[in-house]
Formats: sequence, structure tokens, C-alpha cells
Amino acid sequence: MRLVVLFALLVFASLDAANDKVIARVARIDPVTQIVEIKASELLQSDATYRVLGESGDAIGFARNLQKTETGTYRFTFEPKRRALVAGRRIALTLDNSSFSALADRPRASKPIEQRFKLNDDAPMRLIPEGPFVLGSQDTTALHFIPAENGGRVANRADVAAFFIDTHEVTVRQYIRHLQETRQRIPDALLAQGGDLPLTHATFAEAVAYCAWTGKRLPTELEWEKAARGTGIVTQADETYAENNSFPVSEGSAATLCVTGDNSAAPREVNKLTDTNTFGLVGMCGNAAEWTSSWLLPYRGNTNRDERFGKRYKVIRGGSYEHPLELAKSYTRLAGGIPSLKRDHRAGFRCARSE
Repeated sequence: MRLVVLFALLVFASLDAANDKVIARVARIDPVTQIVEIKASELLQSDATYRVLGESGDAIGFARNLQKTETGTYRFTFEPKRRALVAGRRIALTLDNSSFSALADRPRASKPIEQRFKLNDDAPMRLIPEGPFVLGSQDTTALHFIPAENGGRVANRADVAAFFIDTHEVTVRQYIRHLQETRQRIPDALLAQGGDLPLTHATFAEAVAYCAWTGKRLPTELEWEKAARGTGIVTQADETYAENNSFPVSEGSAATLCVTGDNSAAPREVNKLTDTNTFGLVGMCGNAAEWTSSWLLPYRGNTNRDERFGKRYKVIRGGSYEHPLELAKSYTRLAGGIPSLKRDHRAGFRCARSE
């Protein structure tokens, strides 16, 4: 009996080895012809048929007639089973054979797909370590109100897992490159801007698409606020957030260092910003307002009613050259998506990724 079990284990191990996956990322896709172009981590066979797997290891279609381009990418006709691919999506390809098992071929947690990729942009990033921080403020009339205590317990702390975030806001040059590589029209107004200026008027969908193309994502608003507040230590005495420490930089220097409507009529190039916080990030207290991935919902313990609360508006953070200094505080929340997420161009963004 033991020999039979051992033989079965060896058979399954050999089948899994034969089904080695090639990790890839979708560079672009033609929705009409279904011609897909991908960047692969290893060489692919042009005369072979591959099953295309999603991030969770489930089969989503087939790749046939692969053609290698001069730039080293691969093009093929995609035959989807359930849903189409989108630019920026991570996939895996495995040779099609009768021993394929979608369950057995799920990406292993010990080898995250993210680590197999070089990000599409060249933006520097900073690691924000895990741990708690003090959230929001005690202004009961504001969107960012959170009670210091709730039910006799400290309520205004949030614990966030470690993550990486862009050192500066996505620039015009970076965004133009994204449009070029995904074969989208480049607005004349964008071409007329300086390349090192932050992108300032993107829609939420454009921000999401760009971050996906790079291999990253938009930060949540809690991630954004923790990154903005810096490396301050949370102690038992920190039951409320001190109003004299409400900017990413010191209170006394914020009026000078933060690029807001109080001191500037236009954004500044990201490499000329001087509002560096203790995490080494710039532009967190102005320059361009920034989209986050979070819905504008009340914080726990906040029973105030506001018509903007709900899954309709996304949270915008960071102040900007179009806003007064008062709105550049680390905890300030603005409603993004007025009149709609498709038509609201009021913010730029920076991207994040999990550790």
C-alpha cells in the first residue's frame, strides 16, 4: 500500500513538473481581433498551444500561433473561455495537454507572481512598514472625523500591512509612455506640458489602468494616510491626533514647502519638490491631488450623516495647487467622482504595491 501511494505521489510530481508555467503580463490587446501582446518571463514555443491562467490559477482561454516580435514580446490569437484580458493583467501560460489541472497549477504562495516581474515604469518607490498609525481627526463636522474612543476602547488607530508606494506622483512623461505603449491617443494638451510635472487631471479609471499597466495598483486611503503621516511612533498616549502635527511636514514649514493654492498657481516638477516627509516621499501635502482606491465611507464610530458617504465617490487625498493649504493635511478626505467617476478629472495619483 505504501508503495502504491509513493508511486502515485511521484506521478503527480512529474506531471506538475511537466506543466511548468511561464509568467507573463499583458502589454496590449485588440478587443476586435483578440490579438494579444505579452511580455513573458521565459521563452515560449511558437508551434505550441498554451492554456492561459488567471492570477488565481483558473484557466481563462487558449494562446495559439505565437509570434515573437522584434522587441521580445509575443503576439497570439486569444480564444477566451469566460472573459477577455485587459492590458496590465498578470497571467501564466502552461502547455496544453491532457494532464492539465487548474487546481494543481495555481500559483504557489511561496513564489508570488509579483516578484517575477520588472515593473513597467521606472518610478522610485519607498517601503512603508507594517504597523498601526493614528487615523483621521477629532473634527466632528468633517469627512475625516473618527472618535478617539468607542465603547471604552481606542478607536482612531488603524493597522496597515507593509506596502510600497511611489516616491512621487505619476508624471506627465510616465503617463505619455503608458499611452504610447498601450496605443492610445495622446491629447495635445498633455504633449504641451513638461514631462516632469505631475499628471493632474486624470479620471479614476485612467489612474487604475495606469497602475495596472505598471504592475501596481492604487493605494487605499489608509495606506495613503499612513505614508503621508510618516514614521511617528504610536504610543498609548496617542489617543487623538495632535493638530500641531497635521501635515506630512512640520507645521511651521507647511505653508512654504507644500505646493498649494496659497503659494502657487501651477504644479511644480516632482524633482523640484522640497516637502519630503520622514518616509522620503514628496508631494504628499500638495502639488497634485491624488486618487485612492477607497470608497468614501464613514470611519467606524462616526454616526454623522453625509450625502456623500456610500459607494459612489472615491476618496481623493493630498491637497493640490488648486486647493488651499487647509486641505493639504494628512487626514483630509475629498470626494472624487463629481458628477461621475467617468467625468471627474480633478486628480493625479501615485501607485502602490504589496510587499
